[in-house]
Amino acid sequence: MPGVDDGPSTIEDSIAIARIATAGGTRVMLATPHRKDVTELSSVQHIRDLTAELQRRIHDENILLTLTLGMENHIDDALPEDAAAGKALTMNGSRYILVEMPFFGSIAEHDFVEGALLGIQAQGLTPVFAHPERIEAFQQQPELLERYINMGMLSQLTRGSLLGHWGEEIRQFSLDLLRQGMAHIISSDTHSPHPPRTRRTRRSPENRNRNRRLPESKGNGQRHAPRHPRRHEAYSPFPLNEGRLGWG
Repeated sequence: MPGVDDGPSTIEDSIAIARIATAGGTRVMLATPHRKDVTELSSVQHIRDLTAELQRRIHDENILLTLTLGMENHIDDALPEDAAAGKALTMNGSRYILVEMPFFGSIAEHDFVEGALLGIQAQGLTPVFAHPERIEAFQQQPELLERYINMGMLSQLTRGSLLGHWGEEIRQFSLDLLRQGMAHIISSDTHSPHPPRTRRTRRSPENRNRNRRLPESKGNGQRHAPRHPRRHEAYSPFPLNEGRLGWG
């Protein structure tokens, strides 16, 4: 979404992202502007209008890409209420909601977290943790993420983590999560026009040799674009389809 948060500044940059993405094989992208920025600096209606305008511009440029809308929802005690009120958007109107946990500190230091997650689930929504590999609480207590997954929640890795963009420790932790079946989606976390790297993530020789679960994530990002995704079993990747990894 151009000019909303720390993503692309202009609609031209957004179109460039769309063009690069389709060149890499992506056909559906999920835009996830930060809820905090939308709440404080914009509005849900504005980003809906912006999505429609950007989709028109993409179509006019003959780019074969479908743009869908969600949010990256930082977790706080207001999140369940905002989700119920339509201020915290799910992934393309589905029952899956992208949740960003506190980057630093233990869950005990953020006593609202458990209540907020349960409040989201009470509405029939499934929390999807954004970049869990970079969350200190999960790094220190992987069993905490495992418990949440066994409660029916999901996790979404960032492909840059698998490529070592945030250091070797995070890369290894990301691979560990994949090996243990604790990652369900690989996303790009795209903020600006640059070549797609989800393909490179899947084709990395080290990933092919050391981690046989990585290809099972193929298409899972796209599964959250339809409004009625298939039900999942906790702690297991979704069944495969023929879609590509999403770049959005």
